[in-house]
Amino acid sequence: MRDIGFAVVALLACGCAAGDAPPKRIAAPQPSSPAAVTQGAFDNRDAEASAEPSGEASDSTEWYDPAPLRASLRPDAAAWANPSNDVTLYDLDVSLMAGGNAFMLDETVWFTEHEGAPLDDVVLRVYPNAPASAAQRGAPVKFVEGDCQGQVRCAVTSSSPSVIDVKLARTLPPNGRVRIHVKLTGVLDAIDSSRTTLMAQSLESMSGLLGGGGDTGTTGDYGLLAVGDGITSLGGFYAVVARRRDGHWERQEQGLEGDLGPDAISNVRVNLAMDPGWEVATGGIVVGDKTTTDDGAPRRHLTVAAGMVREIAILTSRSFEVASADVGGVHVHSHYLAQEKDAGKKVLDAAVHSLGVFEKRFGPYPYRNLDVAEAALVGGAGGVEFSGIATVASMFYRPPGDGGLMSALSMLGAGSGGLVPGTDEMREFVTTHEVAHQWWHGLVGSDSRIHPFVDESLAQFSSILYFADRYGAARGKHAGDQNVKANYQTMRLMGEPDGAVDRPAAGTSQMAYAGLVYGKGPYFYVQLRKQLGDETFFAALRDYVKQFRFGFAGPQDFVKIAASHAGKNGPKVEGLAQRWLAEAHGDEDLGKPNLGGLLGGLAGLGDEGGPNGALLKNMMQLLQQAGGGLGGAPGNGAIGGGLLDGLLGDPPK
Repeated sequence: MRDIGFAVVALLACGCAAGDAPPKRIAAPQPSSPAAVTQGAFDNRDAEASAEPSGEASDSTEWYDPAPLRASLRPDAAAWANPSNDVTLYDLDVSLMAGGNAFMLDETVWFTEHEGAPLDDVVLRVYPNAPASAAQRGAPVKFVEGDCQGQVRCAVTSSSPSVIDVKLARTLPPNGRVRIHVKLTGVLDAIDSSRTTLMAQSLESMSGLLGGGGDTGTTGDYGLLAVGDGITSLGGFYAVVARRRDGHWERQEQGLEGDLGPDAISNVRVNLAMDPGWEVATGGIVVGDKTTTDDGAPRRHLTVAAGMVREIAILTSRSFEVASADVGGVHVHSHYLAQEKDAGKKVLDAAVHSLGVFEKRFGPYPYRNLDVAEAALVGGAGGVEFSGIATVASMFYRPPGDGGLMSALSMLGAGSGGLVPGTDEMREFVTTHEVAHQWWHGLVGSDSRIHPFVDESLAQFSSILYFADRYGAARGKHAGDQNVKANYQTMRLMGEPDGAVDRPAAGTSQMAYAGLVYGKGPYFYVQLRKQLGDETFFAALRDYVKQFRFGFAGPQDFVKIAASHAGKNGPKVEGLAQRWLAEAHGDEDLGKPNLGGLLGGLAGLGDEGGPNGALLKNMMQLLQQAGGGLGGAPGNGAIGGGLLDGLLGDPPK
């Protein structure tokens, strides 16, 4: 989900300073005052639903009408993007408190069994609570109560902060239906603005890559459900149906690296109550917007329809401004803080052009809208994607932040003030990576926990493709070297071994995850394109999208399609996939890492033998002496010293 590829690159770049009538809805609960919602409000997590387990096995009453959800889809996508009421519907009534730091949620999950097997229970997950549980700190979302509506009866409890158990009174038959109703409250984490600069996030991410993390507790927690820089982010705020593996519900993660959200396709309908004057970015389309007076105070009520999505998010701010453009009938909106207009418009430019490139190369985008929003992301996330909306970290909209290393490098002539050289390209790369995710994992679903390369490596490749298509092959190679290959090479310089790209997120170090999934894997697609030629390669890629859109692709499905398109050369495709995705030939295929070349490329200085060789040597010497100066903050010396010792040593054999 997140673009962590910037992590290594950014630290060094900073251092170089270089339907018909819908079902009846339940009104969102309104507290007597904003202070009525606190972290402990309504905290009876262990209370059972009032209904006794008894009743029918499946809800045979009238089901929801998906027709109104079609409003979010492009008219020319109707033939292949038609919402079905067999897909789970998340019906959400959200009340956002004044100040935007707390919410109340009344949610109905319209669930249909799809595996053809009877169920005695259904499990819902609240994924933002998983990192909090692992860090042994308070979970942001609290379960209040739940029950089943219609003919099915159940008991609803919460066995852990991220798990809601729905015990059915009778077995749900294959293809049976049940409506699950839950109430949740949430208090959003507050992110200090000192954490959202490029330098601060580079150091925080590098700490995680090196196995540190200090007391930030950021592993798996990227500020998706938080308030920071005046932006309220509601990512993962609602309960979703858990993954099933081998006939069992997945109740916990083996690790927190990678994507924690859902993979399945769904329909979403939102009624959002909030104070007037806040600009909103979200997936789907706003189909209702009115202001009423509730308890003597004005409240804005938005209705959002989102058909055929994996997951949506809502971001809102009093300070958001919006720049918009149209791409073949798709309305693209960039939401950014008013003081960061220049960067916000550049994000719009990148989103518009990448959407055009990817539609041409991969096939049509299905939704009417595409929102890209600035977000106060932390934990090393450069951006995060949801269906119909992508976020880009605030650090790419503003100056990088001060620090001892940056100040010293400035004295060497590497520049100072404003956005560092390379920030524009990093921001553009992150934006295009997140737009690419609208195809890879958005349109074409995959198992983001067990086979994360399926979407992440393709999204990285797609960004290289964008730069080449828009600016020429040389610029595409340069963008790949700096934003993709650098991840692999830094991993090797740090002593991590090469290995398989196809690996689960759990059990993989952050350094290996960045180096292999984000750094090495994308070059399989680069090499396959060379092997097949453009006509065959992109025909295979478009066929892959057409076969699996709104579905679920396995780790070998694209390889099989590409081999089929290759005809008699199919075995060569399979051999190439084996080499790049399952074996360890990275040093041979991508080149052995070299710190001078890595720094020179990132800073735009060339190699040590070039005209800027003296400056590059001075920078390398300074880095050797900079152990305690990274960021100028206490406690960073061990991180910086360990990093630089690894970078400046010989690469492992």
